[in-house]
Amino acid sequence: MQAEAESRVAIQEIRMYQAHALHRVKLLMPALCRIRQGKKAVSWGEQSDMANNSQIILFPSGHEFGIANYPEGGFYLAEMLYLPPGLIQRFRQFYPLEPQEESKRGFCIRQNEELVFCWEQLKSALLKKLPGQVLEHLAMAILLTLGKNNISDLFLSHPQDSLVSRCQNLLLANPGARWTAPEMARQLFMSTSTLRRHLAAEGESFQNLLDDVRLNNALAAIQTTHTPISEVARENGYLCPSRFTARFQKRFQITPRALRQAAKAQ
Repeated sequence: MQAEAESRVAIQEIRMYQAHALHRVKLLMPALCRIRQGKKAVSWGEQSDMANNSQIILFPSGHEFGIANYPEGGFYLAEMLYLPPGLIQRFRQFYPLEPQEESKRGFCIRQNEELVFCWEQLKSALLKKLPGQVLEHLAMAILLTLGKNNISDLFLSHPQDSLVSRCQNLLLANPGARWTAPEMARQLFMSTSTLRRHLAAEGESFQNLLDDVRLNNALAAIQTTHTPISEVARENGYLCPSRFTARFQKRFQITPRALRQAAKAQ
């Protein structure tokens, strides 16, 4: 789940056996998606792209995507590398981003030998449970293989010190808590009215942020774990399973049960 990756580098697998589509997917932190088998269709705004196992997809946080996964030979496999806020902040300190020329934006790029090498090294380090600092340096090495223009695309999002990002990080640390706007304001040492006003100035609201975090974190859990759906709902603040199912289906245009079914071998 993205909540589990909130403070550390993690690679999670998405295994699917049936084609399916998801609407309004919003990643809660920047991520790279490496297709291993099958194809992934990605749409944003009026643009779309199709990635295969020779490509990698850059997912900036805070942007909504339409996604469809298509198995090949009856199987779809992708690996998601989540990049925690702390890693992003340190990477920007070590390797400041320079303004790039405007170009047609795209989030699907071809893998290169350097990227694949660094990716496999990180996977091996994760399996061996090496220290967090080692994992972070290997993740940064992957970023360095992308090229400046692509890194700029990946980091398209609210600045890490924005109120939206600060709220999102707090919510992501404990999505199942009984969050309210007054409680969020208290943790940020401001009044509730100030919180709402500043979020509105950044184009967001507390309720939208809460829904984004809970539903997208639940989506990741259903895709990458075997945790029962009722437990996924509780862990993300939904005490009523039917209400969770309704909200999930309204957002992604698929029920949690149907998505979990797509992940089962026939």
